[in-house]
Amino acid sequence: MTKLNSLMAGIALAALAAAACTTTGVGIPGFGDNSSGCRTVYVYRGGGIQPVSNCGGGGVPRDTLQAKAVQGPGFASLEQKSEVLQDANAPQPVTPVSAAAKATAPVELPKDGYPGANEMLENADMSAFMTRVRTDFSKKENAGAWGYMIIDALAADDPATAQTVLAAMAERPPPEMLSPAHLRPWVLAAAGDKTGAMSEMLKARRILPAATLLGHRALLAEGSGDTATALLIYGETPSTLNPPKPDEVTNPDYLARAMAFNSQRLLMLRQAELLRALNRNPEAVDLLTRLLAASPDDAYIRTRLERARANTDARPVRTLKQAMAVAISDEADVIEERQTLMGMMVGRGGKMPFNHLLSSLRQGALLLDPDNGDIRLGEVGALYQGGKFEPALRIAQIGNPPKAQAAALWSTAGLAALELGSPDTLVAMTDRALAIDSSPEAKINAAGALTSAGKTDKALQLIDQALKTGLNPDQQVFAQMSKGQAQLQAGNVAGAVDAARAARRLRDDDGSKQFLASMLVEQNGTARQEGITLMHEMLAESPDNTGLMNNLGYCLVDDYASDAELEEGFKLLKRAIRITPDEPNLLDSIGWAYYQYGDFREAKRYIGLALQAYEPFDHWELSDHFGDVSWRLGEQEEARKAWQHSLDSYPPAHNKAAIEAKLKEGLKTPAPTRRDTPEVPLSRDRNGTSDI
Repeated sequence: MTKLNSLMAGIALAALAAAACTTTGVGIPGFGDNSSGCRTVYVYRGGGIQPVSNCGGGGVPRDTLQAKAVQGPGFASLEQKSEVLQDANAPQPVTPVSAAAKATAPVELPKDGYPGANEMLENADMSAFMTRVRTDFSKKENAGAWGYMIIDALAADDPATAQTVLAAMAERPPPEMLSPAHLRPWVLAAAGDKTGAMSEMLKARRILPAATLLGHRALLAEGSGDTATALLIYGETPSTLNPPKPDEVTNPDYLARAMAFNSQRLLMLRQAELLRALNRNPEAVDLLTRLLAASPDDAYIRTRLERARANTDARPVRTLKQAMAVAISDEADVIEERQTLMGMMVGRGGKMPFNHLLSSLRQGALLLDPDNGDIRLGEVGALYQGGKFEPALRIAQIGNPPKAQAAALWSTAGLAALELGSPDTLVAMTDRALAIDSSPEAKINAAGALTSAGKTDKALQLIDQALKTGLNPDQQVFAQMSKGQAQLQAGNVAGAVDAARAARRLRDDDGSKQFLASMLVEQNGTARQEGITLMHEMLAESPDNTGLMNNLGYCLVDDYASDAELEEGFKLLKRAIRITPDEPNLLDSIGWAYYQYGDFREAKRYIGLALQAYEPFDHWELSDHFGDVSWRLGEQEEARKAWQHSLDSYPPAHNKAAIEAKLKEGLKTPAPTRRDTPEVPLSRDRNGTSDI
């Protein structure tokens, strides 16, 4: 399977993730099937998502569901009266969790409770998590987690409790994250000691990177109401902008320079935000103009500049809790950056596991500021990508973020509902998203979500509406690519190619070239050859790019015109998988290459690994391949299950008919003949010699 097609299949989620800053069944621990055989599904009713039992009653909500759990129109209010939560094992009463934490509680708790704190985070249940932390504090256990109690206390406007916990933490070895040094400035500021808070923040230089500390100092000043000091601190950001160029990626200092520039970029964007909040728009425009000049391809900066020039979407000055939420999220971003770098260094191509520390920080930050759409989008996206679909759907509906982010969250909730088996709910959720924000960008994002569910007529209508408005060049390119993907999903390959050509005319770069090539190879004859030629050209420029190797290699083996094409494709895929052996698209591609050589057992092994690597998501093409391989091995029942699974995973219309025919009649074409695969060098030199 081509990597580009797999990425474009998730185009809606990618768009939503960009706004913030990639399927198995419904069986999530604590949800899904219960002992009676009933299953919870999710439908859109009364302006929100309701869990519904499929056992009798014509789809009436289960009697056991609590009425308070049904989301009303708009986003759920967090203004609830807090109650004291008791724990029978605690030697003293457990202090109450914040209203913000209680608002995250799911309708139904796991039948046997949570095995541990990680499972609470995976279920986005900060009510249970904070109850656990407060219980531990009452028992004077697990001191390394007490910092979360400080967050929850400040979320509840209870600085006295926060100070009590801080004093207790100071008597114990500090944890690496949320230590007294991290939290003391915010606790002092919440208690009214702003001078002491700023002094304590300066001491955090021992535990925070310089750029992160500078940002924290500015946020603390802003949250304390001292915007003049905040701007002075932002003024300490290095003024020389030196972003690395894409063609310098092989340089030893590339990553260090990229990280340094990203820090500058973030601080300058924050400075511009604050200037706009203070009605100093011309200064913000100047700052953003300088930043865009240093990074002219940065679509986010361009959008912020356009809005500054139009004087729209300015935000108010942050409160202390809002500032602290952003600071905690920044620390999560530092951890995520390290995780990404580690993944690049390992370079095996596998997905990163769900990061509970990141999730705990972001979910904690959302207790302080439930309306922060950026943080909420980031956490909802992480839960979704980690297969935590019900929690993603649930917390997407909490808070009252700005309309663009609210719309994106509703669209993401729709994607989660789709993975939970409710495509009609996705349609309703995208309608709700568009009722909140009907901007061209929102229409394109909604179209991507609809395309994922095969609702291509409506998706194409929304994209055409967006294209008739004043989109900037980046938005036009993205709209044309979205249109191409929707046309392909609808079975209109010629229309997909037309849209891809339009995208490339707008911006001739690697992204548009790859997209055009992926559409061209869906056709036969000269169009396919044009696509393969484009892929060859790109691979010649980046010969060690495993994504390009996969795209070209798969296209060559999938519908090879000659034995020479099949051999070339196999060699490319074999080279690529030695570099990134855990990449799911490559696993499928090399498996399909073995299929074409008649080695069905090796093919099934690799495609099975691809399906495992893709979990918790499904992809129609992987299941289709698995069905074909199983059929050739005489495993007809397993083949039919795989083909049915492929049909259930929303294949493009022009592929759907072929899969339906196989499901009905099996494979009627002759099986590929078993033959030896070519030898592939373990290493190559650029002069044409190699070792075997």
